[in-house]
Amino acid sequence: MKRLSLISALTAVMIMMSAAMAFAEGNLELVSSYPEDGQTNTSMENLGVKLTFSNPINSEEAKKTDKSKFSIKDENGKVVPINVLFSEKNDGLVLVLADADEGFTAENNAEYTLTIDAGLVDNEGNVMEQAKTVTFKTYNQQVNNMVNMVMMFTMFGGIMVLTMRQNNKKDEDEPQTESKEAAFNPYKEAKKTGKSVEEVRAEQAKKEAKLAKKKARKKKDDSQSADKKIENCAELLNNVYHVHAPAPVNKANRSIEALRAERKASGSGKSKSGKGKKK
Repeated sequence: MKRLSLISALTAVMIMMSAAMAFAEGNLELVSSYPEDGQTNTSMENLGVKLTFSNPINSEEAKKTDKSKFSIKDENGKVVPINVLFSEKNDGLVLVLADADEGFTAENNAEYTLTIDAGLVDNEGNVMEQAKTVTFKTYNQQVNNMVNMVMMFTMFGGIMVLTMRQNNKKDEDEPQTESKEAAFNPYKEAKKTGKSVEEVRAEQAKKEAKLAKKKARKKKDDSQSADKKIENCAELLNNVYHVHAPAPVNKANRSIEALRAERKASGSGKSKSGKGKKK
């Protein structure tokens, strides 16, 4: 008797669990949405909502019934023209998009609400019993523009400051060049010194000639110094020789060893001639 009672109780429990599972599998529910309910700073372009349901919702009969179950309204209750698109590849995916072809333009920093009416059905006829809403808000374009302008001015200001600093540093690092002399005014100089204009001009001509001679001498010294550096280069570096004239083409041997021997011989000859002169 006890055994029969236990079997009956287990059977009843299994039947109840099966019914609950079957009921759960048959329910049509909204799984997710993008944007999510309460989301802000959403895009103003291609305004709409991506919906994912728990069951396939793309049969022809389901589409006919469900197309009228979706609506979008602005914060003033005005109906937004929409297009409802059912995915053929993803059975539970539905896109509800604002129809720009009907003249709709999303407003800045505005709130919109998508409503899914109760009675939405899936391919098997299961019904979503409770209505669902998704409220979202577009981003504030004015604030974004202001932030972008501030960032742009800050960037340009930083670039200008860096450029000015680099120019100032460059001016400090560059050697100071001789300042240009002011244009000579013989009349002013004559009035200042009490001399005649001819005397002032003669003195200025002497000064300019002296300065030109000094510059020419400095240029000559710099040139001789450069030549001397080139000659010393042959003495300090191996395999580098200072020649006074190009070597003849018919020279038999111009190898490094031959040049060294020739240089050595010419050096010994000079030393002998020098000793002879001393005697």
